[in-house]
Amino acid sequence: MTIIQATFMFLQEVFARPAILVGIVALIGLLIQKKPFTDVLKGTIKTILGFVILSSGAGIVGLSLKIFNDLLIGSFNITGILPLNEVMMAVSTEKYGTQMAIILAIAMVLNILLARITKFKFIYLSGHEAMWISCLMAIVLNNLNLPAWQVIVGGSMLTGLYMTMGPLLTYKMVCNLTGTKDIALAHTGGLAYFISAKVAKYTGNKEKSAEDVNVPKHLNFLRDTSISITLAMFFLYLGVCILSMIVNPAVAAKALGANNFIIVSVMNSVQFAAGVYVIMAGVRMALGEIIPAFTGIANKLVPNAVPALDIPVLFPYAPNSVMVGFMAAIFGILAGFAMQILLIGTPLELPIVLPTVFGAFFIGATSGALSNKEGGIRGVVIGGFVSGILRIIFPALLIAFGKVTVSNTTFAGADASAIGIFFGSVSKIFSGQGVFILILVMFALPIAYSLLTTKKLESFEK
Repeated sequence: MTIIQATFMFLQEVFARPAILVGIVALIGLLIQKKPFTDVLKGTIKTILGFVILSSGAGIVGLSLKIFNDLLIGSFNITGILPLNEVMMAVSTEKYGTQMAIILAIAMVLNILLARITKFKFIYLSGHEAMWISCLMAIVLNNLNLPAWQVIVGGSMLTGLYMTMGPLLTYKMVCNLTGTKDIALAHTGGLAYFISAKVAKYTGNKEKSAEDVNVPKHLNFLRDTSISITLAMFFLYLGVCILSMIVNPAVAAKALGANNFIIVSVMNSVQFAAGVYVIMAGVRMALGEIIPAFTGIANKLVPNAVPALDIPVLFPYAPNSVMVGFMAAIFGILAGFAMQILLIGTPLELPIVLPTVFGAFFIGATSGALSNKEGGIRGVVIGGFVSGILRIIFPALLIAFGKVTVSNTTFAGADASAIGIFFGSVSKIFSGQGVFILILVMFALPIAYSLLTTKKLESFEK
């Protein structure tokens, strides 16, 4: 074996392992910033370790869902889809992990480049949300049977474009809430938040703020996602077990074995929450090292950059609206789930997306925070309710029209759904190469706009 062959095989194995590849991205970023050797070593190892932890969590979640899906399929002939970004990415890494990692790395650079040369100055700092989009792009473009290099190039362009333009959709609403133009929102639920806040604006009364209402403090424990996931999945498991024992006792007996259905519900719900916790811990560990490296580079290259941050940054601005929106979203998610059940057997039948309190909290809380300034407490309730329905409908449409699902899960964000639906629909009109050309044109649009116009965007004038 020659040195060239050995080197090629080594690089091939590196690119086949997403954890190592993302670790190299962190390594390069830290070296560019001239960090001390110990910081470089720590950041690189923790990034790789985070991805390994993430994959382990996916296995725990998958194991906890086995009985659940056996009961649904056997008793009701329903295959339930649980839309969780963390789980979707984790179960997709085996097939798409290498391309996803390369797409994410290049997209980060393209985000900085676009922010530098165009009038859209957002630097996308919710790295985990960027990971969901990069994974989505890998899946969508592979579904079009594009060659690997076009998947990587096209996926990188689309992810970088999304990271630069995505925060613009809710930017004015965020400015209205925070009273400053210093931050933007970086989250794949942006479209749902935008729709919910717009509905709140036209149905509510912003003169009557939700912040003037006293919310019981004993409900604050639901903000702990591990608790809310465990409780939600327990009642979901319990309900499915009871219904299965009534509808088809033979299937229930086979799935449960000699185990008590209550104990099975408790242990599987806790196991599911533990798996999600492990996945999120892995994501946090990896991104805790990648984002500082990325941020340091961006600050040096993009003057007047607007950092786009994750949704919890908004919660302190409207704590009451967060809780009211959350509660409204629970009813919205249940309403959306009921709608899907009623549509079974009709021409409008959609894949069944399972409701979760976990999903209701984040989409309802964020929609509530943004809706209050648009439509007051009535707007928060209506906007939160609408966001809950969208949390069910968007993933169902993504599966139906975008064909994006792996191991009975899919992406939860409205933005991811809209992107998947768009390319799923476009692929029926254009060939794979036609779609690739469309991607090139889309990437060039903000550059052309910035070069051909002289007027500054009002949104960025501080």
